[in-house]
Amino acid sequence: MKTRKLTPVLGSAATAGLLVLASGTVSAATQAGVVPAQAGVVPTQATAACALDPAVAHENVKIRNAAKVNATALGLLPKGAKATYAACQVSLAGTYSLCGWKGDNRWSYITYRGVKGYVPLACVV
Repeated sequence: MKTRKLTPVLGSAATAGLLVLASGTVSAATQAGVVPAQAGVVPTQATAACALDPAVAHENVKIRNAAKVNATALGLLPKGAKATYAACQVSLAGTYSLCGWKGDNRWSYITYRGVKGYVPLACVV
């Protein structure tokens, strides 16, 4: 297995308690409990920490069946509502201009009242 150098991306995701990696995988990250990166998926902090923190909506946001703006809406995550992260990773997919961000492509996979789906990362903490 090849090991690549990682470049951490610092920004809102880092201040929200997420470790976002630009690309690649490294054995130290795996030992720390971070799942190696796959195409279009960026690992975050260790699973235990992610599972404890709720995803709180900044504003009303649709829960979608795929990580893109025009995907089928499965439900609504109301402003201030708390959801749980169904996966401790950020998916890099469809670009959106929502919740004060322009050209962002980071999506979180969440569970809210039994509905599992994707919401723009910029719309949840």
